[in-house]
Amino acid sequence: MKRSVCFLIGLFLIIQCEDPIDVETNDATQKLVIEASINWIKETKQPEQEILLSLTTSYFSDEKIPANGAEVYIADKYGTIYPFYEKENSGKYLPNKSIPYQINEEFSLNINYKGQNYSGSESLIAVASIDSIISTPIYFFGEDRLQFEAFSFDPPNEKNYSYFEYASDRLEGNEYNVYRDDFNDGNIYYGILFGSEFEENDSIRFRQYGLSRRAFNYWNLLINQNTQQGGPFQTTPANLNGNMTNLTNSENYPLGYFRVSEVSEILFKVE
Repeated sequence: MKRSVCFLIGLFLIIQCEDPIDVETNDATQKLVIEASINWIKETKQPEQEILLSLTTSYFSDEKIPANGAEVYIADKYGTIYPFYEKENSGKYLPNKSIPYQINEEFSLNINYKGQNYSGSESLIAVASIDSIISTPIYFFGEDRLQFEAFSFDPPNEKNYSYFEYASDRLEGNEYNVYRDDFNDGNIYYGILFGSEFEENDSIRFRQYGLSRRAFNYWNLLINQNTQQGGPFQTTPANLNGNMTNLTNSENYPLGYFRVSEVSEILFKVE
């Protein structure tokens, strides 16, 4: 299992982890793990919509067991149903047709797996655009590094929550900054990435995802609890519930989260 590193800098929580989130539990009883990411890229209006279903394994196992044969659909507030199909017994479920792009629209995710009905809801949250990216050579902990800052303008007079994601072939896993504007309303803010691995002409994908307050709280708790246990996303604590519930048997609650986000994206080439 890859180890993860966590740094706390200012308002940002910087983590390194595998993507998608590897969720496990110490419980002996297998639970359903729901990793539902319903995204729309702000700049292109392109959807990225998939739901990963798996089963928990033991704490020391790297095995990921797909949850096959589930019935999955998303519904909007008007009752329109968007069914999902499973791709090649992989536990990855994709929509038969894309879900429309509607800011602040509430969606519900419904899953039937082995006679258990799971349900949860979330709203599509807008996100500020990534306005610019600046790279700066720095000397950090005895190494020559590059510092990348992805700048955005915080919309004033409203609560905003988001996370930055950085992806590159040079990174072992994606890195993240979690952000909220409690002390930065209406001002410029940025996500920050440090790297010693990057070379000229390397590409880095910078993304910022809009989060609801509930989603922000979940990711914050998940990161904090897992950091204390040896690294973010190594295991999901059994007492940390997401926004999905088991309507059939509340004691057999699922793990994971149903997230719906607008996403701002920039592809950056290192010079």
